[in-house]
Amino acid sequence: MNAVRAVIPLERSFVLSADRDPNRTVLVLTLGGTIAMTRTGAASGVTPTLTGSDLVGVVPSLRNAAEVTVEDFRHVSGASLAISDIVSLVDRLKRADLGGIDGIVVTQGTDTLEEAAYLTDLYYQGSTPVVFTGAMRTAETAGADGPANLLSAVQTAVTAEARGRGVLVVLGDAVHAARHVRKMHTTSPAAFESPNTGPLGHVVEGTARFHHSLSPITPVPLPAGALPQVEI
Repeated sequence: MNAVRAVIPLERSFVLSADRDPNRTVLVLTLGGTIAMTRTGAASGVTPTLTGSDLVGVVPSLRNAAEVTVEDFRHVSGASLAISDIVSLVDRLKRADLGGIDGIVVTQGTDTLEEAAYLTDLYYQGSTPVVFTGAMRTAETAGADGPANLLSAVQTAVTAEARGRGVLVVLGDAVHAARHVRKMHTTSPAAFESPNTGPLGHVVEGTARFHHSLSPITPVPLPAGALPQVEI
């Protein structure tokens, strides 16, 4: 039976009990994006309408991976995310890292997924694995890829070998390093690649299997104040 609990004030939380390994815990932070989009009207197109609870609720296999807690951190399209949102996200990741959980998954829009993941990789100094994922197809589209990507991301986040590899990006069962991944196609579910290195690994039968590793990245201190405006 699903239970609801408050993780931090004003943020919705949803918990799935793990049937196979109740000792593994994952925090899923949702930011919106295509993975959460549905059509709200003929004229308005698709917008992020699904909550984290909605996303997790359609992936019952998550119960076999970990106890999952969800927070709706933002609710915007990927193109609407700002650097300040990622700075706030990293601060939340830092607090979550101190909570002793096994992994963290971030869902967001793919338009800025590679940039957000890389910036997080530069700022984040915790030891808890952080995995970004999203979807190329909306939840209402035939063959929606969001549920499978979410499951693979959670399975990667709780894999012991995910620690010490920096921020990861998981889509289509491929596990990429945030510093190398690129969005190479605007519509294909296999849009993300690591052109110069290939993926770090793949999710195989529910477990992330890594082919190679990377040297640790040198973290950048979080900005103490407002970020400067730069004209281009």
